Amino acid sequence: MTRKTGTLAVIALIAVIVFGSISYSSYKNSEDATVDRLAEALLKNDQTEIKRYMPSYSNKKKITKDAQKVFYQHLKKMKKEQVVKLLKEDENFTIKEGSSFLKPAQIYPNARFLVIELPKGTELQATIQAQDISGEYVEEWNKYTFGPFLPGKYQLTYEMAHPKFGAKKDKETIDLKAEDQRVTVAENSLYEGNQKFQKHLLASAVNYFDSFNKGIREGLNMSQLTASKRHKEEMQSSLEELKPYLKSFDQQFQSVKIDCDSISVNNGQTKVQLDLYIDLKRSMQLVEEVGIDEALSSDKQNAIVSLVYDEDQKKWLMDELDFNTYQQDPETWEHVQSYRAESEKKAHWDKEGAAEVV
Repeated sequence: MTRKTGTLAVIALIAVIVFGSISYSSYKNSEDATVDRLAEALLKNDQTEIKRYMPSYSNKKKITKDAQKVFYQHLKKMKKEQVVKLLKEDENFTIKEGSSFLKPAQIYPNARFLVIELPKGTELQATIQAQDISGEYVEEWNKYTFGPFLPGKYQLTYEMAHPKFGAKKDKETIDLKAEDQRVTVAENSLYEGNQKFQKHLLASAVNYFDSFNKGIREGLNMSQLTASKRHKEEMQSSLEELKPYLKSFDQQFQSVKIDCDSISVNNGQTKVQLDLYIDLKRSMQLVEEVGIDEALSSDKQNAIVSLVYDEDQKKWLMDELDFNTYQQDPETWEHVQSYRAESEKKAHWDKEGAAEVV
């Protein structure tokens, strides 16, 4: 080999090496290679590599650790090819080539936001992918804005606490891939199907009849009746008018049920109406002067009741009971809240002052 030939061979080898290096660097820093490496880093939750290939949102805002954590929870059950496909969706991610073949391409996710609007007075706690999140709150609209998040489909769980209806938890899938999302909570959804609210109403009814028993034992004194002020005054007035003609008064019950599908709330959130069943029995023995020897008894068990909200006590209190209804058939009620005491709750009053409780 001549000197000239050897020189040419060396030059050719160097050219091959340089060309190969450039080609390798170009591939290594290409968009496809970057997507592939970022997908691996995301699945491994490798924060150093993630930051290298996905430094910020497309609007240059910082990607928070919380947003990354939520995104990681979203990707955990996905295969690598699914993550690669997601990263290549140009409506969700922007891929930019490096400034030179030595610089890797980088991927910029579009920032996504979630807005939740609630009825006035409702408090909110929310999680996405089982991760607690906090948002910007606007009191005027009772609106929470969460984000920014990386594009993806997330499981949202939110618990709402309303002063009149109690707490209720809901779940749904939020698609934050193509656009921001808004969840508007309707007022009726706070109490429809809300078992805590239903149980509160049932407890209010049971407490009413318990306190009525107590009033009977205390000389037909309804001052402590668990009811609205108006209803207490009406009951006390009625009993005061009746008392001179009474020899004795008895009441007993054991079971109370409410039809949850019958619950309705007025627009002002001040009154609730529902259908109620109670195995109530009342009897009155009149004094001899009246001339009726037999006890007068009543065992009407179906009622339409109304409760009003007491702002001071933060409770729904009995306000009206209408036992003159023939529309109810408790056997057909599909969604029921029930109470049953271990034994019958009885109360007795008589004119001679003897009291008996069983």
